Amino acid sequence: MSEETKEQQIHGGQGPVGHPGGHPHGQVGAEGTHGEGLSKAVRTAEGWHSQHMIFRIDFNAWKKWSSEDKAAAKAELKAYIADLEAEHVAEKSSYAFYSINGQKGDILLWLLQPTLEDIYVWELRFRKLKIAEVLEYTFSYTSVTELSNYLKNNMASPEVHKKLYPHIPKDKYICFYNMSKKREHGENWFILPMEERGKMMRAHGQLGRTYLDVLSEYTTGGCGLDMWEWGITLMGNDDIQFKKIVYDMRFEEASARFGIFSDFYVGTIMDDTLLETTFD
Repeated sequence: MSEETKEQQIHGGQGPVGHPGGHPHGQVGAEGTHGEGLSKAVRTAEGWHSQHMIFRIDFNAWKKWSSEDKAAAKAELKAYIADLEAEHVAEKSSYAFYSINGQKGDILLWLLQPTLEDIYVWELRFRKLKIAEVLEYTFSYTSVTELSNYLKNNMASPEVHKKLYPHIPKDKYICFYNMSKKREHGENWFILPMEERGKMMRAHGQLGRTYLDVLSEYTTGGCGLDMWEWGITLMGNDDIQFKKIVYDMRFEEASARFGIFSDFYVGTIMDDTLLETTFD
């Protein structure tokens, strides 16, 4: 049995780590991507493509719809979610569908698919739903699941596979935000020696591991795909843990010196009951 075949079996037929969706050009080098031995970038592995989408509901328009049109639109939306769920159960892809608190939006749909084309197809199908007529995009983020080797991860381990091809849990709460690293004169993350960056990120990761029993965390990389460098998605059944981990992380040097953060989107899982309450 070849080494490639062994690795494909380890990763459930998805292809070796670093081959997103089985694409042959995704393999990472020892220190970066194709610039093996030359790049100063830390080694990363990529998996599924990801898109977070935030929508605001135009309730004034929704109220003008007839009861029959509302019922038909909700049934169509539920059928779409059921199709996503079927692929999720089959572990062909995954997704999350949540409400959003506050005025930054009302619902969050997170799609995880093998390829960028697959993301587009599912997004387009969603935009063609009847209910999309009362939805307004407020934010979207395109990226890919990512794991760096700052923590000296075994890139062939089942734990790494779960991070790159995640089976998103049905936890009650979600917290999503973006971050980038500072690139200012005198405080530029990307010109620091790799050893110094690695030391800070290992401390950062070790703190994160203390929350593994109460939170799931997924990192997606958007360099070259979207504005922010990373997307962080936290999920759990106690929303207070979002506050605690983010506050704790503020005291780690990597965040305190170099972290630049977006808005935070927090909400509750959109089950049938909440869907009916939202679109009553």
